[in-house]
Amino acid sequence: MNATPDVIAALITDLCGSDESLRTQASFALGVLGEPAVAPLTRLLESPNSEIRKRVAWVLGVIGAPALPTLLALAEGTDQTLRIEALRVLGVVGEARALNQLLVGLTDTDPRVAARAARALGKIGDPRAYHPLVTALQHPASDVRYEACRALVDLHVLDAVPVLHAMAETDATKTTWGAPVADAAQRAADELASSAAVPDHDVQFARVSEILRQQRRDAE
Repeated sequence: MNATPDVIAALITDLCGSDESLRTQASFALGVLGEPAVAPLTRLLESPNSEIRKRVAWVLGVIGAPALPTLLALAEGTDQTLRIEALRVLGVVGEARALNQLLVGLTDTDPRVAARAARALGKIGDPRAYHPLVTALQHPASDVRYEACRALVDLHVLDAVPVLHAMAETDATKTTWGAPVADAAQRAADELASSAAVPDHDVQFARVSEILRQQRRDAE
């Protein structure tokens, strides 16, 4: 497919339309076109329609690395709505190169930005975000603390378990949508503890392989 402006414009019209089949086709086509579609898609992040923003986020996530410079620039901007959307998409893209910008976002004075950065850090899953996320558990905004709990699960750092247990016992607040932060902390601690109890299949495979090799050597 040719990545001409007219083709991209037609696909974006379909992406924003009401026909689900055309939306799906446009999403995949724009993802395949890649970098030429980044700028027109990025402009749609300003749409007041949340569903359109979600579709754009998905496509930019498919495009991946070519969208990263534009998203990082938006995440550093002054428009808070665009910053929040850019941070969300950075989590979808999942590029470790976005780590520094997300860590900056985690310390933002706007709790909406900090909460979105926390969620994106969880999606990226880079263990280097562990200490900043643990610090975010003390954030004055309950939404940020809630998202930090969720993100710590995805980092798979078992040191977070006692920290989360302590938080589950002491944080009596709720998020702006009514979710208890203590429940999020308890679930996160339980999930991490459970993951530690699951056998490491790679280690088991290595052990079995070594036993089989030893048996062959003994038989020779």
